[in-house]
Amino acid sequence: MRTGLADEVRAWMFDAAIPAWLSRGSDRVHGGPEESLALDGKGPANSAFRRTRVCARQIYVMSHAALMLQDMPGRQAQADAARHCALAYFEHFAAHMWMGPDQGWLRTIAPDHSRLDGTLDLYDQAFALFALGWLFLATQDARAPVLAHATLDVVEARLRHANGLGFHHEWPPSLPRQQNPHMHLCEAALVWAQMGSQPRFSALADEMANLCTQHLVRMPDGILPEFFDADWAPMAGEAGQRVEPGHLFEWAWILAQHQKLTGQNHGPVIRALVHWAEQYGVDPLTQITFNALQGNGGVIDRGSRVWPNTERMKGWIGAHEILGLDPWPALAGSARLLLDRFLAPAPRGMWIDALDAQGAPSASQIPTSTFYHLFLAFAEMLRISPSPGTAGD
Repeated sequence: MRTGLADEVRAWMFDAAIPAWLSRGSDRVHGGPEESLALDGKGPANSAFRRTRVCARQIYVMSHAALMLQDMPGRQAQADAARHCALAYFEHFAAHMWMGPDQGWLRTIAPDHSRLDGTLDLYDQAFALFALGWLFLATQDARAPVLAHATLDVVEARLRHANGLGFHHEWPPSLPRQQNPHMHLCEAALVWAQMGSQPRFSALADEMANLCTQHLVRMPDGILPEFFDADWAPMAGEAGQRVEPGHLFEWAWILAQHQKLTGQNHGPVIRALVHWAEQYGVDPLTQITFNALQGNGGVIDRGSRVWPNTERMKGWIGAHEILGLDPWPALAGSARLLLDRFLAPAPRGMWIDALDAQGAPSASQIPTSTFYHLFLAFAEMLRISPSPGTAGD
């Protein structure tokens, strides 16, 4: 079962998705990745903007793909194509989305590269760091660490919160405070920290992991709200009650990466996050991971996008590597769901991004941003799967 499922996932990644996005995922007129494609997968959707975070995510996908493909027999040409695409996206990224050492990365540009939204957003800075780290791993381009340090300079100088606990999620600052960009900042810092000789990013990863375990997660239950006040207490009212199970799984995986790197014990928090998200956030019959819950476990949004299901896979891999829990029932459930209900009905190498509360497709386009979630979760699954050609159960 494991080997067969891994073979399906590998085939989708490298025989379907990467070729499709190399051939149809770029703006051939203005450069950079398309923001989204039409549901038939034949051309771009009518998008009037390009987000920095989407370009960053596609730099990541193509960089990671190049690294995996270069170790696969007969795939060198495809590895070279993915690496070339990552570098082309980086040129576009640096030329049109970087506002300079005092301003960081903007939010959005128009297709013709004119600026639409120059807001300094922590989420975008985090994904820039993430992309730059993966680009450096794939290409050793010396510009990547220079821009990464410049990005962190801006984050520290302009977004650091006065109370010292994390950062504002945007500038000018606003409430509620958000856990999500801090999660991705931790993820990005870990990419750089895992290279070694990057003490600045190691310290940032430590800080974000400790912020999560000491201020964000409500133990012993493992509840992680989305929105907080200035001092990291959950916001009053409905906003403070929103919990997204995908983010609990995602944090569990990130904390597992941090523990593997540092030895710091996150086991109890990882266990609590995965247990709560699995108990309340997953339909055991359909294997769907819901979009949003209340803090008492009640379901707010029974629909499901691709990404909560990919994060369930990663969360269970983290629980497996740190706690020794069997990840395969959840991995098989979510991978089968993704392959059959989100990927198979879409054009080859593409996806249906969302199902409604009744399980019917509800997406109006194919968002490029989803590739990051699929590729990373599937790559993690392959990392712990039997090698091709070996006996599996």
